[in-house]
Amino acid sequence: MNALKNRLIEELIEREGGYVNDPTDRGGETMYGITLKTARAHGYQGEMALLPYEMAFHIYQSTYWAPLKLDEVSQHSETLTEQLFDFGINSGVPRAAKALQTTLNVMNNRQTLFADLNADGIFGSRTLTALEQFLAHRKRKGLQVLTESVRGLRIAFCIDIAVNDESQEKYQFGWITRIVEL
Repeated sequence: MNALKNRLIEELIEREGGYVNDPTDRGGETMYGITLKTARAHGYQGEMALLPYEMAFHIYQSTYWAPLKLDEVSQHSETLTEQLFDFGINSGVPRAAKALQTTLNVMNNRQTLFADLNADGIFGSRTLTALEQFLAHRKRKGLQVLTESVRGLRIAFCIDIAVNDESQEKYQFGWITRIVEL
């Protein structure tokens, strides 16, 4: 699964591009899609325009990939892995994990497949076990429905951003296109 992880991180870095400092972007100054705040949290003290590619790769792997247990998720679905990874990067790991947990809970048929999860945004062993039990019961169709449900929650979250802050409307078409095309 390292090949999938490497490919997705490399594609993400390429898609995010180089240095950006758009004053209306709430992410602020970025390089390869990594914000200044995130780079500083990882010990980088240089100019953002000079952030090394290798450091960006490491940040994506340690801050977004690992906490969402995507090595394990990828054993079940490349598409779900890609949605969760991109969701975590663009909206926060806890929001991505919570969306999955909430969706698993509402498709759990009143806890007949597994005990409902605490939708706390922490992707732990219970979340992974619930995912595996859901997939064992619902099979391929369940995986498709689960993945599309997570995608729908991502879209709804992006729309809510613009509803609550009109300045963010300029990003909506691009954000939603990205989600739909993944």
